[in-house]
Amino acid sequence: MTMLQEQAVQMIQDMSDDNVGFLIEVIQRLIPKKTYTSVVYPSQKPDEKMQAFKELVAIRNEVKKYLPDDFDPDAELEARNEGKPQYF
Repeated sequence: MTMLQEQAVQMIQDMSDDNVGFLIEVIQRLIPKKTYTSVVYPSQKPDEKMQAFKELVAIRNEVKKYLPDDFDPDAELEARNEGKPQYF
């Protein structure tokens, strides 16, 4: 291991778990070819993630049943925001 690598390892060992997680996310963005999700989220298995996504899609489809066919979410949002002060 080079001196630079040893220095990096020492710095990582001194970090909190939250900061290490953030660092891993930054590394993932710098090296997009590889996936390190199991390192960032070790407690969540890939099939659990897929199940959560499927549940989200099912709930979304269920809610759509209660909306009119011509429902426009952008128009609805704009109507709700009329008369309210904008803070950004």
